[in-house]
Amino acid sequence: MMCPCLQVIQADTIEAAAERILIELNAGDTNTERTINTRDNVIYFDGWDGLGASAVLRAVCQRLATASEAPAGLQFDQVINIDCSKWVNRRAMQRVIAEQLELPAEVIDIIDRRDEEDDYRGQDQSSRDVIPQVVREIYQRIQNRRFLVIFYNGSNKDIDLANLGFPLQDLGFHLYSSNKVLWTFQGSFRLMPMTKVSRAAQSIGTTGVFLSAASSQQDQDPHVFWSYLVLQEAAELVAGKDDSSGINVQPEQVAECFLYTLNLCGMGRHFMMDYDLATHGCNYWICDGIIRPQQRQRHVDHDGLWSAAEALQREMQMDVDYYHHDHKNLPTHLVKFAEIMPCWTSPTYRVVQILDRATPIRCNFDHYDKLAVLKLSYCTFTFSLPPFLCCQSLKFLWLDHCRDMESSTDGDMEKADDIHQWIQRLWVLDVRNTCCNRILSARMLDFMTQLRVLNVIGAKDWDMRQLQGRLPNIRNLRVTKSTIQCGTYIWEDDLFTGMKKMEVLDLSGNKIISGKRCISATEQSCSLETIIIDQGCVELEQISLTGCSKLKNVLLRGLFEELVNLDISGSGVKRLDLSAMIALKLDEVILLDCNMLCAILWPPEGRRKTYFDTLRIQTRKESNTPSATSGLKSSALSVISGSRAPSEYKWYISVYDARLLWSLVPLKVYFDEHVVHVEISSPCHRTVEVAGSSDQALKSSIGRVEQVLIDQNQEESPEGNNASIYADIVIAAKNHQQQAKGDGRRSLTSIMWAWPCPHAPNLEPSTCYMDIQDWPLGTKSQLTSQQTAKITIPDVICNSTRIMYVHDSLYITHMPGPAPSLGAEWKNLWWCRVERCPEMDCVFPSTMIGGENWTTIFYRLRTLWVSQLPKAQFIWSWRKHEIYGVSFQDLEFMHVDFCPRLTHVLPLSLALIQGLGLNYLRTLEIVWCGDLRAVFPLDTDAESYQDRRHQAITVKFQYLQRIHLHELPMLHGFCGRGRMYTPNLESMVIRGCWNLTRIPSVGGGHITKKVKCDCEKEWWDRLEWDGVQENHHPSLYEPSHPRYYKNTLLRGSVLI
Repeated sequence: MMCPCLQVIQADTIEAAAERILIELNAGDTNTERTINTRDNVIYFDGWDGLGASAVLRAVCQRLATASEAPAGLQFDQVINIDCSKWVNRRAMQRVIAEQLELPAEVIDIIDRRDEEDDYRGQDQSSRDVIPQVVREIYQRIQNRRFLVIFYNGSNKDIDLANLGFPLQDLGFHLYSSNKVLWTFQGSFRLMPMTKVSRAAQSIGTTGVFLSAASSQQDQDPHVFWSYLVLQEAAELVAGKDDSSGINVQPEQVAECFLYTLNLCGMGRHFMMDYDLATHGCNYWICDGIIRPQQRQRHVDHDGLWSAAEALQREMQMDVDYYHHDHKNLPTHLVKFAEIMPCWTSPTYRVVQILDRATPIRCNFDHYDKLAVLKLSYCTFTFSLPPFLCCQSLKFLWLDHCRDMESSTDGDMEKADDIHQWIQRLWVLDVRNTCCNRILSARMLDFMTQLRVLNVIGAKDWDMRQLQGRLPNIRNLRVTKSTIQCGTYIWEDDLFTGMKKMEVLDLSGNKIISGKRCISATEQSCSLETIIIDQGCVELEQISLTGCSKLKNVLLRGLFEELVNLDISGSGVKRLDLSAMIALKLDEVILLDCNMLCAILWPPEGRRKTYFDTLRIQTRKESNTPSATSGLKSSALSVISGSRAPSEYKWYISVYDARLLWSLVPLKVYFDEHVVHVEISSPCHRTVEVAGSSDQALKSSIGRVEQVLIDQNQEESPEGNNASIYADIVIAAKNHQQQAKGDGRRSLTSIMWAWPCPHAPNLEPSTCYMDIQDWPLGTKSQLTSQQTAKITIPDVICNSTRIMYVHDSLYITHMPGPAPSLGAEWKNLWWCRVERCPEMDCVFPSTMIGGENWTTIFYRLRTLWVSQLPKAQFIWSWRKHEIYGVSFQDLEFMHVDFCPRLTHVLPLSLALIQGLGLNYLRTLEIVWCGDLRAVFPLDTDAESYQDRRHQAITVKFQYLQRIHLHELPMLHGFCGRGRMYTPNLESMVIRGCWNLTRIPSVGGGHITKKVKCDCEKEWWDRLEWDGVQENHHPSLYEPSHPRYYKNTLLRGSVLI
């Protein structure tokens, strides 16, 4: 199907074609026969049947780049060159446009952030679309300018540039008719047939003019002109690539590689023979000397030549029609090349000799001394004495359906040296549907010291154990669709020991019939970058690739009936896609030290177990942190719980970016049935002392706070004197500490706490331990010392969290929680501790709480420990939420220290007061919080308080027994304007609370024991009382007063 509006221009050179294109670009504005509705401002150019198109477009770009030098009528404010010949996705195209337009760095950051978000969502590259915000930025930049877009489209679809921000459509006044687009599908020898071009371009209908070129000289040799175009295409391919592409070959070599590939395509079509260009394309170029060292080059970089060939093959993506030897319609350039193609025996000599498959080879290879590539199909010969021993240049051998003839031992011995030499010369060996027992025996493999590529397909009962310790130069190892043995015993080393240079491993569609059913490799054995197991692997039980740090691509698809264990620890995999697997027995997944990991795509339900028995994931941002093994052993968890270390948990998740946790959402059933221990800190504080009440622990804690303050004072901070306020409290505490040494007073730990933090609950081994590193928000270009971090984790994990420990976090601004649109009830949280987080401004903000208005939260929380948060103003901030009465019903222990800006702890809703909230609180301790006004203020702004706004409200704490308040100079009341009733209170210790004039009502009923109150006498004498009838009278207390209390007073100017 040809394009109905295709126009053919006559041109014999790239420059001549560029001139004709310029005329066509100008014609749209001057030709009265054309109308704007035909989109004549969008022109497609196909070149000479696909050749030369990109070179012509680049020549046009150069002619119009400077408006002052452009032809009349073609002066553009900007020529925008969009090179997407190597297609990725529409967003990558958007990035190219943004860079061409030199949009601000903030716009590029938007694209970077979205790409990063999509990485963590596991979104495939091909599906990433444009970003509307960037579209608007593009439109605003060019809306009042006349522009020309030159677009190299490497996709298979027409792209409507109007959707990317380019104003091309007519708005009724021909407003944008002067803007132009010139584009092509062709380039880098793609050679897309016009039938496909027409289908793709007409699917959207944005293009009004289709142009193709043809030679005007009918009498010249067409092959001379064709060779000229091939060389121009090769030069264009080389010119368009930088050093990072790896293509460091000359245009002449590129052209020769194209002609060689076209030759193989022609031979494959003519003789119905498969040359597997997808696998061996670059191997042919190297082995046959197409890509070769430059003359007079003293030191030959063979690895560099192979890299260049592989890079060139990635760029030279010819249309698929050229590779199908049974395709009905012969591509145009293949027809042209076939007219001059000779017919010989191998690709080296361009010869195919048809042999009878049952007859032994009688061919004499002595005449083919330069034979470098040889494929034998359905041949019979003696593998130990092959007829091509005399071929001194043989580098590539392909045996397809060949049979081995027995030979005598004497013959083997006589030709042993020749056999060893030709084997040692081989670079590529492909064995398909051929017995491997002799050609790939241990004896033969010993001599394959130069072999780089081994491809085995359809082997029968081949013992792969023979590969151990051999093939030291192998890069690509492919064993597919074979029945294999992995040895009759379990060896100590991995299967690929000695293959230190192996980069690609393909074991697709195999069946293991005996021996160890494990695929294993280690960092000592290979440089593995890609592993492929497509169509499954029968009887495979374990995949262990521990320590393969260069491993980036893992393709596992198909049925894995017996697979139990998958371990790719230490790899560089970024996106682990297991979604195409069927693995109903997979029960253990180990991903330790996978520092690049962003997303895991699990097999769908019904194709895997509901959840795995063992899951261990660890990513680390910094390079100087402990290894995966040491990280499992040295964590604060063992100190907190006093029993189980992280290594003892079957689910161990340690990540530097919490977004990776979204990959666990498909395993929701696990979190429905298990609880989670979450720990968060900065990477430089992975191990801390947190339990106990020793003086040494206090010294260490104060020392850490002091260091944070020194760091803050060294930087300019918009908060002004926050650090100095906090520093003065530390200085006062240290003064208190010095005085305590000589006065024989209470333990030094009483400065910070009277009672140690209760131990965290001892969890079962099946529990999930989750460790999250905090990192500042923004892209690399935005990171500064003032950056902060906000961590969001899936709500299913929030609601399964039993232990939450956040410590030494340098960037986090509040406790981790679900996305604001989700919220969470934290219904399983028992034990929560947060300390030494200098940027935290609110522990639990309202955005972390689920529900619209009325919410039940934290109803199983028993221990809350908050320490050393210099910027925190609130612990809980409700705003629009009304908290149900059963919230906080199990809270028993609450401790807060060294939070100088804290104004209150927990605002109380009326429902919380009337219900069971805080009913079981037994210990309340708050020390060194200079701005604290109230502990439990009444949330009088809530709707439930409207009818009782002017009534006196008393809050009852039924089981509260112990209160410790230390250095709270701004504290005016426990419950703000409300009153506090504690019928079971046993003791109070109060120091430095000079504005507190009311203490709780106590006693009542059968309770007659007095409450012990350790406080300053001057403060005691100023208290206000309601009388005995209100259970609020000095006679209900037993006060005691120290002699040294005035020494602890802080300077008022510091705390106000």
